[in-house]
Amino acid sequence: MKTIVYQSYHGSETPAWLEKCMQTVKNWAELKGFDYQREDNFFDYVPDWYIEKAQGKINVIADLARLEIAKKFLEQGYDRTIWMDADIVVFDPDKLIIDITEDYLLCREFWLDTEYDKNLGEGPLFCLKKVTNSMVCFKKRNDFLDFYIYACKSIMKNHTGNLSRLAVSTKFLSKLSEIIELPLFLNMGLFSPILMHGLIEDETSILQLYAEALESPVYAANLCLSFRNQCHKGIMVTDKFFEEVIEKLIRTKGETINRYLSPALVV
Repeated sequence: MKTIVYQSYHGSETPAWLEKCMQTVKNWAELKGFDYQREDNFFDYVPDWYIEKAQGKINVIADLARLEIAKKFLEQGYDRTIWMDADIVVFDPDKLIIDITEDYLLCREFWLDTEYDKNLGEGPLFCLKKVTNSMVCFKKRNDFLDFYIYACKSIMKNHTGNLSRLAVSTKFLSKLSEIIELPLFLNMGLFSPILMHGLIEDETSILQLYAEALESPVYAANLCLSFRNQCHKGIMVTDKFFEEVIEKLIRTKGETINRYLSPALVV
């Protein structure tokens, strides 16, 4: 099956750790025999009115652009397209397999955090199941791609007031998953700042809580670039912070997390 993996990043600078993340995805694509391409001109794929309605939120613009680019690649003759966010690190490339029988695939992720107004250590931790577009896969002649493009544009046309950066991604897809069954990729982690802190510090309680929520091992992770240089729940998310997480994940091939999985989930 002729497949292309594509990514994009639009920023004033590209930190070294982010380049490393994208390199792991490129290496994985080459390992699997897939084509790979950077599409950093994603503004070209989104209408001006949509960009204006996005209120400067790059995430919302990229959400539509990745879909339009997928459509372009499929029309150019590819049998399958795979988008991965720029902040995804592939730490066990041999085991990361995207082999679907469905016509499309979205991503299942779990968000580990505290209550809204609580820092780490001030209250209980919880995991929320979400559906995201951090990794999306489309095959030829699927019905979902055009629907999702329509949905993004419709949501933005009708939106008033402040706009969430997750309006047409996690918020929409998670709500949609409550109504219809969506095919989900299970081997991608969503690493919140608290989870990344737990990974760096080997805090068993945090790692166990996350692993208990998982439905399968994880071989790659979305590292939440949007928190870069911010303090989240008392944790300062610096470039060094990301670098330590990436180094540990690659060195252990994710064993830091996967060792806490239920034995029934371990392949």
